[in-house]
Order: sequence, then structure tokens, then C-alpha cells
Amino acid sequence: MIGLMRVKNEERWISRAIASLQRCCERVVVMDDESTDATVEIAHSLKADVLPSPFTTLDEARDKSWLVAQCYDRGWLRAGERVLMIDGDEELVEGDEARIHDALDRWPCAALRILYLWDDENHVRMDGVYGRFWRPSAWIAEGREFDGFIGLAANGSGFHCSNAPARIANRSMRTEARLLHYGYMHRADRIRKYEWYNSRDPGNQFEDCYRHTVIGDLFPPQSRFVHAGPLEVRPWRPAA
Repeated sequence: MIGLMRVKNEERWISRAIASLQRCCERVVVMDDESTDATVEIAHSLKADVLPSPFTTLDEARDKSWLVAQCYDRGWLRAGERVLMIDGDEELVEGDEARIHDALDRWPCAALRILYLWDDENHVRMDGVYGRFWRPSAWIAEGREFDGFIGLAANGSGFHCSNAPARIANRSMRTEARLLHYGYMHRADRIRKYEWYNSRDPGNQFEDCYRHTVIGDLFPPQSRFVHAGPLEVRPWRPAA
């Protein structure tokens, strides 16, 4: 299995992400989108292959398609091999590797459950979409020719994209393999992302203008929006 990531300025989390991939992947390849922090140095120190982005504009779908194509071109990936793609602020829960392989024994694509850590590393958000979100993230490569990734955001903003090529993602199986998502754990990060999303993708009614991301921060905890609310946070680890 090969592990893939497209990242930018993830020095806080990238070592966890890479280490979790290395538990089940023979090679980890990181596409770096012009990071200005220590992301690249950390990735190199952990023996990941780092490919600098050739692009100067934001387009996650284009970038991920390029990353997969580069792996084919370099002989790192061939038809029939298994791929696991995660974000630079995610960590595969230790022990869940077998769940991914079991799913790929039966299906061409596996969707992993995303656990959004909230306020600390022991609690996850559970209201609305946060408690029932699976993302296609592991798949069996079909060969050099594929239909690539598709961006999901409105207004041509270039972000929100699946972690499996579109045609393969449409044939995914939900698993109980879990990814811990650190990107919304801290209040300051949630507010920063809320403001950035609305600057890049203004008026996105499908996302309800991203208000669900800051319930309890900029909006009262009892708020109800399209995708989530009132705020519900629970421990994610089994009780001792």
C-alpha cells in the first residue's frame, strides 16, 4: 500500500499523519503546496518522499490528480496496488489498518469515518454531519488513466475534494476505520477557517455559509443550522 497526502503548513500534525500511514504503507508521498513552515523538513526527516507543487493557484482536485499521476510516472504506483490518501492534519487510529485491508478485499474503495477532535484530543464533535461523516480515502488503483478528482466547493474556490478519484469513490464501502481530524480541534483554528472559507467561497448555501463550523465559538452552542447543531461533544475513546 502507498500513502498519499497533499499538504500546506501542517507542521503541527504532519508527523502524526505520516507515522500513522507508515504503519500500513510501504511508501508515503507528500505533495507540498508551498509550505512556509517546517512541514517539508519534518516529512523528509520521517523518510517520506516529498514532491513540491508545480502550481501557483489553489485547486485541490487538480493537485491530487497530479500527485497520483506522478506516482504512476515514477513507478511508485501500478494498477492493482492499494492507496490510502489522508489530509496532513489527520491520523489513522492505530489498530484500524486491518479494517481498511478487509474492506479493499471486497470493494474497490473504502470510506473512512472522520472523527473531528473538538477542544482537546479526547473529545469529538457528534452533532449533525460531524457525527456521521465518512470520506472515500482508500482504493485499489485502476491504472494510469483515470477520471481524476472532483472539487466539491461552489464558486470555483478550489477546495473541498474527495480523497479518492471520482469514479472509484462512487463505488466505496463504509468501514469503521477511523481518521482523527485535528484541524478543528482548537477554537482559534475554527474561527480562522470559517473566515477563510467565506472569503474564498462566499455565499455557499450548500454549506450554509460555513456557520456550522463555529457553533459554540461565534454562534451560541444551542444554534441549529442546516448541517449541525446544537453543539454536541463526546469522548471518543472507550471508557477504561
